[in-house]
Amino acid sequence: MEEDHGDDRRSLGARRRGAAVMVTGALYGNPLVDRLYAEAMAGDPGVREWTSKPRYLVTQIAGTQVEIWILTASYVWLRPLVPVEGLLGASLLGLMFVGVRVYPRFWNMWIQSTYPRRLLAIEVVGGVVSTFVVTTAFHYWL
Repeated sequence: MEEDHGDDRRSLGARRRGAAVMVTGALYGNPLVDRLYAEAMAGDPGVREWTSKPRYLVTQIAGTQVEIWILTASYVWLRPLVPVEGLLGASLLGLMFVGVRVYPRFWNMWIQSTYPRRLLAIEVVGGVVSTFVVTTAFHYWL
C-alpha cells in the first residue's frame, strides 16, 4: 500500500515559496534598494520618476498579472514536453523562462539605454528569483 505524501509535498512547496518571497522582499523591500531607486528617479534621465508610489505599484501589479497569465499558459503547454520529472523538470522549464523573460530585457536595457547598472543588476536578480518562484508554484499547484 502506497503512502500519500501530498501534505509533505505541499508543506515543502509552501516553505520554498515562503523563502523565495522573503528573498524577493529582501531584494525589493529593503531601504538600500529603495534608496538606489529613489536616487535614480531623482537624477537619472533613464529612470522614470513616479510621483505616486501607490499608482506605480498598481501599474506594476497589473502588468505582472498579464505576464503571469502568459507564463501559466506556457507552463501548462510546455511542461509535458520536458522529459524530466518533478521539481527538477519544472526548474529546467523555469530556466528556459528566465532566458526568454529576463535576459532579453536586461540585454536591451543594457545596450540601448542609460538605465543605471546597479538597478539592472537588481532587476536581473529579481527577475530570476521571481521566475523560479512562479515555476515552483506552478509545479505544486498545477
